[in-house]
Amino acid sequence: MIDPRVASGLRDLLPAVMIPRERILKSFRETFASFGFVPIETPHIERMEVLTGKGAGSDEVLRQIFDVTNKGGTPGELALRFDLTVPLARFIAKHMDEVGVPFKRYAIGSVFRGERPAKGRFREFVQCDFDTIGVDSRLADAETAQIIYSALTAADVPPFTITLNNRKILDGMLESVDLAGKSGLVLRSLDKLAKIGRDGVAAELERPADVGGAGLTADQTTRILDFAETGRGSGEVLDAAEARLGANEKAAQGIADLRAVLDLLEAGGVPRERTAIDLGLARGLDYYTGVVFETTVIGWERFGSVASGGRYDDLASLFTARRLPGVGASIGLDRLLALMEEAGALKKSAATAPVLIANFPGVPSTVPVRLAGVLRKAGIGCEVYPEPLQVGKQMGYGSSHGHKLAVIVGPEEMKAETFNLRDLETRHEDKGLAWSVLEDSIRGALEVIEQRGASS
Repeated sequence: MIDPRVASGLRDLLPAVMIPRERILKSFRETFASFGFVPIETPHIERMEVLTGKGAGSDEVLRQIFDVTNKGGTPGELALRFDLTVPLARFIAKHMDEVGVPFKRYAIGSVFRGERPAKGRFREFVQCDFDTIGVDSRLADAETAQIIYSALTAADVPPFTITLNNRKILDGMLESVDLAGKSGLVLRSLDKLAKIGRDGVAAELERPADVGGAGLTADQTTRILDFAETGRGSGEVLDAAEARLGANEKAAQGIADLRAVLDLLEAGGVPRERTAIDLGLARGLDYYTGVVFETTVIGWERFGSVASGGRYDDLASLFTARRLPGVGASIGLDRLLALMEEAGALKKSAATAPVLIANFPGVPSTVPVRLAGVLRKAGIGCEVYPEPLQVGKQMGYGSSHGHKLAVIVGPEEMKAETFNLRDLETRHEDKGLAWSVLEDSIRGALEVIEQRGASS
């Protein structure tokens, strides 16, 4: 027999995880739509040259691409997408005359990376992306962070911090230490500061260029790392950066942009305590050119960022001569779910319908089916137990699968056109309710259960 295990870094998702996952995805879609974003879909498989074009991704990401070769096909011609941003750049270059700009899209789908599996890190995972294409506006930059805040709040994610920086500040800092030509190498190493620590980043930066390092001097490394490590906090770190780098045009522009974004976030209702500045935040992908974001859940930073992104003014130039600046972010659904599950913040359920209707022995099946039809027509989800087993077993099924209420109609209730309504958690049962009040009784009971859950 074939071993039913899945390949390393992949996993099956059971209903207890899929149901809250679908609930969170629904809240994300509603949030994206409330800001005027529209859905699109791109293929899981792209041409390799699309995914590996100059500036599409860092060498580390590109090494993780899964090749796809069909039988008789050409090796290296096709690959599984590693994110949803590069396919967006191709999409907008191909369809910009149809969709126009500014274009605000969201896309939710699987992406694939051949990285080493770890807690919250998988080889196939779902990203929830939203992007604004065709504008340079700082309002669009701020709206991206505002959506992160709104989406995670709507999904009941535990308290989190959205950390911001601007790549122009880092570019200006590198110019100040004569490293403008090595920004890609330096920033990719700096992006690992939280993972491998100061000594690890310093070793990468000072490693000779012919063995994959940046070839920096010890003094250059110290100045870069000191800047990154002392540039964490709130608005005051921008004052300090301005005093140090204000003469640099790029840095001055980045500082002004970041201040404008913070003001817009406050105007948009994002609490100041939910944002932070980190002047060492680089983001590892080469295509970022302005504001960048990372979001971590307080106390669960070891999971890494659950929502990140930034401005990428030159990405679409891979596919078109037309300048199409963009800004966007991605919420990593699977990492977020793994974090929430471990934090005890994931509201699990194995039932998609709150009501179970018993199939009582000796009562024609047409009775529970008819009552279920009434409830579904009223927009209340319900499941009819498929077999007329002992009612206790049916109630056990409902409790174990996460149903909230059970409707029970026995022979006597059928004659009187009444039903009994059982709360499956408390086992309290209201008896002899008329069929005519079925909908109102269920709605009232569900409201009581919701209030009970909110107060517990």
